[in-house]
Amino acid sequence: MIEHPLSGKCIVVTRPREQSKELQRAIESSGAVCVVVPLIQISQPDDEGFAFEQAMRNVSAFEWVVCTSANGASRVAPYLSRGATGPKLAAVGSATALAFAQDVDFVPSSANGKSLAEEFPMSPGKVLVVQAQETSGELVRILRDRNIHVEEVAAYKTEQCLLTDSQVGEIRSADAVLVASGSAVRSWCAQAGPQVNGKVVAIGEPTQRVAAECGMTISVVSREASTAGVVAALAGVFA
Repeated sequence: MIEHPLSGKCIVVTRPREQSKELQRAIESSGAVCVVVPLIQISQPDDEGFAFEQAMRNVSAFEWVVCTSANGASRVAPYLSRGATGPKLAAVGSATALAFAQDVDFVPSSANGKSLAEEFPMSPGKVLVVQAQETSGELVRILRDRNIHVEEVAAYKTEQCLLTDSQVGEIRSADAVLVASGSAVRSWCAQAGPQVNGKVVAIGEPTQRVAAECGMTISVVSREASTAGVVAALAGVFA
């Protein structure tokens, strides 16, 4: 019997704990030890979600709703009707598409905001971009440069989780560490510096870019945020 590449490894997942359960089970089923050490937490934006609630009450006024993360899509989903009267849906990648809990109309060829903006279908109607409070603005800027009528709203914000010395040690001593966002990379580097002794797997090119800016070395980039894609990327660094 061929041993799985992750067998006996210690993998640290740095997503929020409530978003890590499925991935943790998949990693452990591959024979690895999985430790969850959240680097960020998801909370209400500074306006306590007022602008988001207003946008959702008028969601039928938009031709498209675009979400740049699973966090955004999961917050939008309860406001969507499943009939033909609702707006079309666009997701930055497969994990975000799943979080809508219904079929989506557009996913770009690569799971990043730039590809989403450049490949997005031309639209005569209004487009609502639902995203984090902290954003580079690239997606909205490109859409507006294409003369697409865009409104944007923050559905949530990310905040740094303060790490204990023990948690810093767990991350530093792991065989591999998964970072899923630029916010997670910044949280780690701000608290402990960019050094990680094991392999570092980043989800998506935007995360990789932030890591490069912070001086963190990335071993491999998972192009897919799905559980299967992330496990395959983790296994790939030990194959």
